[in-house]
Amino acid sequence: MADLRKYFGSKKKLAQTAALVAIVCVVGWWVNARIKAAEARKFKPASEVARIEYAVANTRSWHLSLQGTMREQPFETEQDVVCPYQSHTVTQTRSSTGAKVLISEIIETQDRMYAREGNEPWASEPKAGTQKCRTGPMAGPSTLLATLAGLETATAIRGELLQAGNESCRVWNFIGNSSQALLATLCVNDTTHLPYELKQGSLDVRYRDWNMPILISAPTADETQTAPM
Repeated sequence: MADLRKYFGSKKKLAQTAALVAIVCVVGWWVNARIKAAEARKFKPASEVARIEYAVANTRSWHLSLQGTMREQPFETEQDVVCPYQSHTVTQTRSSTGAKVLISEIIETQDRMYAREGNEPWASEPKAGTQKCRTGPMAGPSTLLATLAGLETATAIRGELLQAGNESCRVWNFIGNSSQALLATLCVNDTTHLPYELKQGSLDVRYRDWNMPILISAPTADETQTAPM
């Protein structure tokens, strides 16, 4: 009978080899598990709200149309913004006949503000421009970014795809985790993650012309009062 010890050596060496193989296997498993855990943390997908916030924070121009109520009276606001300083805001209401009536119109530039109420002439005053892109678009009394921050902890439910003008937008319903109430509805472009419409209570805001060239002109000297506001 062949002596197998010359192939495998002594029992002591055999045990040492087996122990070494076991240690190598355990270390390999531990390293592999750590790598997978790190990859899982690194590549965690962003939430839809985070995508929208990032897209909005990096815009440089937009148009918004806002409908709401003020002192129980309906009003409509149209606003163009071009960063960093320019904006043109028109707020109107409707008469008993349904005709639009101008409440106010405001134009802001880098160093001046122009304003008028109703049929009054333009008035102007020196005013340092504000950085429009720091706050982003408005969403009623708050900003859109502040509204989105308030929805970060809500449950986002993906809805249907709608046609919005020449583009399409995805409906997202945001539900309160404790109240289970509908907090807001956003219709968002699937590709750019920029919103087309925000509905929150009686507030309805529509956005368009994201990052498009928009011309905002100040009133002429003949249209403007020289007296300060």
